[in-house]
Amino acid sequence: MAHIGIGLDFGTSNTTAAVYDGRNISYIRLDDLTEEGVIMPTALYLDREFHSSTGSEAILKYLQDNTSRRIVLTDKEIGCITVHMGEMDRDHTIERDRTYTQVITGKIDAELPGRLFKSMKSYLGDKGDPRFDVFGRKFRLEAILTIILRHIAEKITDFTKENEFSLCIGRPVLYSGTAADSESLALNRMKLSGARAGMENFSFMLEPEAAALSYLHSHKSGGKENILVFDFGGGTMDLCVLEKSEHNIKFLGAAGIPRAGDNIDRMIFRNKVAPLLGAGLSFSHNFHYAEFEDYLLNWQSTYLLNQAVYIEKINTLIKAGGSAKEKGLRLKKLVRCNGSFQLLEQIEQAKIELSGKDCTSIVMEEIDLDVDLTRTDLEDILSPVFSDIDQVVREVLEIAELKKAQLNRIVCTGGSSRIPAVRKYIASLLGKEPEEWNSFRGIAAGLAVAAYREFSTDAKSGIEINEN
Repeated sequence: MAHIGIGLDFGTSNTTAAVYDGRNISYIRLDDLTEEGVIMPTALYLDREFHSSTGSEAILKYLQDNTSRRIVLTDKEIGCITVHMGEMDRDHTIERDRTYTQVITGKIDAELPGRLFKSMKSYLGDKGDPRFDVFGRKFRLEAILTIILRHIAEKITDFTKENEFSLCIGRPVLYSGTAADSESLALNRMKLSGARAGMENFSFMLEPEAAALSYLHSHKSGGKENILVFDFGGGTMDLCVLEKSEHNIKFLGAAGIPRAGDNIDRMIFRNKVAPLLGAGLSFSHNFHYAEFEDYLLNWQSTYLLNQAVYIEKINTLIKAGGSAKEKGLRLKKLVRCNGSFQLLEQIEQAKIELSGKDCTSIVMEEIDLDVDLTRTDLEDILSPVFSDIDQVVREVLEIAELKKAQLNRIVCTGGSSRIPAVRKYIASLLGKEPEEWNSFRGIAAGLAVAAYREFSTDAKSGIEINEN
């Protein structure tokens, strides 16, 4: 019976699982709809019967069920508040009880066919006990994660069959979250969710360190080098520095920022799309775009804009005529078709296309939107991201006690690192052209190598790993 290493890159946007048998790296098919199926969107869809769909199927079902669906909000009684007050009579001798009861109602989308969950990894470090309402039932964060991880665990079991395996799961340097102990909280939630999904005795490894392992597995060379690995994905920006000799890897330090590619999509929305939905317009008659933006960017809440109070404000734009009317109509169509998710998907696709061309367009025919996005536009929008890069590079070099000139190689991975403006900025900052490495599979491959090494002392990659 063979023993293999399984690496699971459970990402904010996408998930990949790799296998290492001591010699070769391969990948497990996780997604049932795409042709190759090894890169699965980290998504879950629950319908009204609580049937679950994951990956591309989850997104497809959400779009099929909700695109251009007419949203009708109804009042639902949430609860009531009873207030007891004592009242003295005029002579202050007799106390009478006064009781007031106030019924609390809220607006719900009574015909909502299902709930889509994405980017759930970003909640791992939040304090409290995050719960999500699904047709009257409260699902803890761990329950949502367990459903996704159970699908992955079943795929791993089908692939490995009778073989024994060790499992290593990636983690960012810093988890996003509001808790003071967000790191331990996030790891405990992942451990609990993994155990409930049937994953046993798995370990964690920093994602940029895993990317370094897979890179060095495929780039064998002698001599001593200092290498900086830059992992820029959908949820976090993570860096590590390592010292490599012929038979040894020593990790010198790691640093990270808990925001990344998804934040870029929102920045593009604010800069290129929001002005076409009424942002920047100044009206004295009851329209303020800021009241709408959070609902539009948090696409699961967009349907709430169908309330009369918001539609009436949009109608003020339409009545104003001219360009305001055009923007108001576009905003109203976006709200009526519950199209924020689809719009953000189009923005992400346009961002990706700029990796191979100088100009593209953000197009959504349902709301008559067609706006150009150029590489120059993106460079201007990315100014805050460049500040983040400055900060985290400075931090990781201080931890590693190295200077920029002492770096021999810069290796970039993660979808957001493929943005030409990002690579250009890294090159100018560090004085070396970065190498792109397996942006969507490299971390999973390195995790698989690490998992195999946990079991076998006779690993064939020819390197010994030492943590600093």
